[in-house]
This record gives sequence, structure tokens and C-alpha cells, in this order.
Amino acid sequence: MVCTIIGMHLGNIFLKSIPYVLSIAGGVFVFDFSQDYLHDPNWIDLMNNVSASLLAIPLVFLFYDYSNYLITRRMHKHQNMKVINMLDGYLLKVLSQMKNIIGLKRIEVPMQDINLNYKKLNLDGKYLRAIGNELNKLENLLYKSDKIEVLDPQHTQILSFIAQEINQILNECKYHNSPREIARYIETTLSMIDDWFFATGYAVRKKAHAHIAKK
Repeated sequence: MVCTIIGMHLGNIFLKSIPYVLSIAGGVFVFDFSQDYLHDPNWIDLMNNVSASLLAIPLVFLFYDYSNYLITRRMHKHQNMKVINMLDGYLLKVLSQMKNIIGLKRIEVPMQDINLNYKKLNLDGKYLRAIGNELNKLENLLYKSDKIEVLDPQHTQILSFIAQEINQILNECKYHNSPREIARYIETTLSMIDDWFFATGYAVRKKAHAHIAKK
């Protein structure tokens, strides 16, 4: 699979480079031809100008493509971090409500092993509604970011699993209300949220923000 992707990527690079290579080759050919077979200075000057143009065209386009690539990359990175920070906020609010449901004073990120007693769950409607509100925000943002391909596929996959598990929690509370099953879904959700914060480097970003705030 990886070899196939690399092969496709190299194939795309090769196809995109063909016009540039042909233009450069044409410039070299015209220059050599004018030097070897033309004797009229006016024709030689004309062919030299044509040759210079053929050599300059790929350089201009390469400079444009590279500049456009840098700008697009910077914009994509800015959008990516903006979306990730928003998603962090939603998930931290979900964790805040989970804390109330499972009876913990606080939940640290990254999370340590949480011993969850299903018999002591506090399934107050206000906590579940708050989680549902954050889930709606998360799903809407996930849908929009997927349209413009802001998030990495790995991040999108983790968020999709988180949304699925939260929906399982809400549906279980609404239709079956089995504390044992709810506890199982909560454990899976907490584990996946931890995976999200690990995958996005939350701890490192948090330390960086704290360091900036101290300055």
C-alpha cells in the first residue's frame, strides 16, 4: 500500500515536470542550433532571445509554484491548528461533564488509569445534555473540516470514533439505561479522547502556551 502511494506520488511529480523539462530542453536546443547553423547576427540574436525565454519560463513557473506552495502550506497549518484548538475545547468540556458523571474531582490530560464503578454513575440529564451539545459542535466542525481537508486522516478517524462512542452513551442512557454498558462506553470514550490529545501533541502545546503566557 505504501509503495503504491509513493509510486503514485512520484508519477504525479514526473507528469508535472514534463512541461518544464521540455521547455529547458527546447531552450538548449535552440541555443545550440543558433550557434552551430546560423551565421546572420540578427537571426542569432533572435534565437538567443527565444532560447532565453524558453529557459526563463520554467524558472518563473517554478518560483510561482513554490511560493504558492509555501503560502498554501502556511494557511493550511494555521487552519489546522485553529480547528484542533476548537476541538480541544469541545473535548475538554466533554471531559468536564464525564468527570461529574463518574464522580471524579478532576481528569488530567493525559489521563491515567481510571477505575470506573458503574454502580456509582451520576447520569443527571444536565450532564448528558451538555455532552450532547458539545457532540453537535464537534460533529459540525468535523463535517466542515473534512470538506476542506484541514485535519489529518488519523485525526479525523479518532474524532469519528469519539463521536460514535458518545452517541452510544447518549443512546444507551435514552433507550436502555444499562449502567454497565454506559460505563463501558465511557471507558472507551475516555481512552479515545486520550488518543486524540496524544496524537495532536496537546501536552506539548499546553506547555508552550504556558511558557508564552509567563513572558
